[in-house]
Order: sequence, then structure tokens, then C-alpha cells
Amino acid sequence: MTALLHNAWAGWQDYIGGGKTAALLIASLLFLWSGRRYGEQKAFLAYVSAMTAGCILPLTAVLLMKYQTNFYEYRWIWSMVPVTAAVAYGTVAFLGEIWEDTKHPVRALCASALLLAAYLLCGGLGAEGWDRQGEEGRRQEARKMVEALLEREPEGFCLWAPQEVMEYAREVSARVRLPYGRDMWDTSLAGYAYDTYGEGPRAMYLWMEQGSGSLEEAAELALETGVDCILLPGDMAVSSVRKMEEAAGAEVQQLGDYYLLVTSGQ
Repeated sequence: MTALLHNAWAGWQDYIGGGKTAALLIASLLFLWSGRRYGEQKAFLAYVSAMTAGCILPLTAVLLMKYQTNFYEYRWIWSMVPVTAAVAYGTVAFLGEIWEDTKHPVRALCASALLLAAYLLCGGLGAEGWDRQGEEGRRQEARKMVEALLEREPEGFCLWAPQEVMEYAREVSARVRLPYGRDMWDTSLAGYAYDTYGEGPRAMYLWMEQGSGSLEEAAELALETGVDCILLPGDMAVSSVRKMEEAAGAEVQQLGDYYLLVTSGQ
């Protein structure tokens, strides 16, 4: 239970770290309730307030996370809260109130400008920047690696490699087959909510990326899946490389910053 509570609290911290829309939501609710603007929308505001509290408080957040099943992350429980509608309602109510005073239009205009500035800042404040140049560099390196492999094996192959290579491998050619794709590490790309990989591909992924599990088992699973081309990171321990060489029945070759093994089935 302690672990679940910790995950819920960590999820809330990540959620507010990627933007401040939650702050806008809470500010809107406080304004609407304190200004007694809830008359016609009392049921709506009561629901939004209850669900917002439920998503923030760790104990109720755990219950909501269990309700949506463990497949989904914490941020998905916020889909139960109509955040945009509540913030828009609060914004309209606020602007309507300040513009009612026609004697001070400049004051109302300044308040509106400050509100707009707050919205612009809250939308992405705290979000991690997109490293476009870094991503493009990784893409180009991966493409070069796959192109070099295609020069060796022009008929195509089934590739098992680190994530940074497999992520862009299919962009180069359809002759490159993969035991698993990007939806292994990015579940938002899965076609269906429960369209997940089996234990075999997942064990291969965990060994390649984290070194967890049995090397021999990962190699056996790779061969059973039809993998005939294996790329290992250049910084992998030599002992692990030699063990993979024995398990895959292939001789290690140096290819750029990686170790290449082409199995006997190729």
C-alpha cells in the first residue's frame, strides 16, 4: 500500500511539473465557489471539485488508479476531470465580472491581459524542452547503422538492437524486420489498450536496455523469434559479449560503436 501511495504522489508531482493547468483549475474552482457563481452549474462544479480532490489526494488517487487498471499511468485518471470546461467556465465568469464595471475599462483590459499572460505561462511552465537537434542526431546515427547493415545483408534481416537503433530502423527500409517496435517502450502507440507484447519480446527488451534477466534466455528467445542480426552496445562488458556470441552461435564483429552478430541462419 505504501508503494501505491508513493506512486500516486509521484504521479501528481510529475503531472504538475509538466504544466500548470492544475493550478488554473483550482483557481477557477475557488473563484466560482467563493463568488457564488455556481447557481446554474452547481452539480457540474460539485463533480469537478470532487474528482479534482480525488485525483490529488494520494489515497483516493490510488483507488482511481486501481479502477482504471494498472495498464494506465497516473496522468490518465485526470481524463475523468473536465479540466478545459471548468477552466473555461471560470475564465468567462471572471471576465464577465471585471467587465461589468464600465467605469474602469482600462483596469478591466489590464486584468484581461494579465490573465492571458498567466494562461500562456501555465500551459508549458516546467515542461521539458524538445531537443530537436539531439533527436535528429540520434536518428541520423541510427539510419547510418541500418544502412551499413543493409549493405552487408541486402536481402533484409530481422534486427534486435538497442532502442535508439530500433526506433528508426523501419524508416530506412521495409526489408528490416523487428521482434518488437516502438510500442514496446511507448505504450501510447499501441493500437488497443490491451494490445501488449508477450513475455518473450518483453524479456528481450529488458535484457537489451537494462541488462536484467538471463542472457542465455534472451538469446534463445531472439533466435526463436527469427532474429538473425544482433547489435550490442559498444560499452557492454566483454564477458557479456562473449557469452552472447556463444549463445547465438555467431562471431562478433565491430560495426561503428556496436558489436554485430549475424547468426548462422542468415
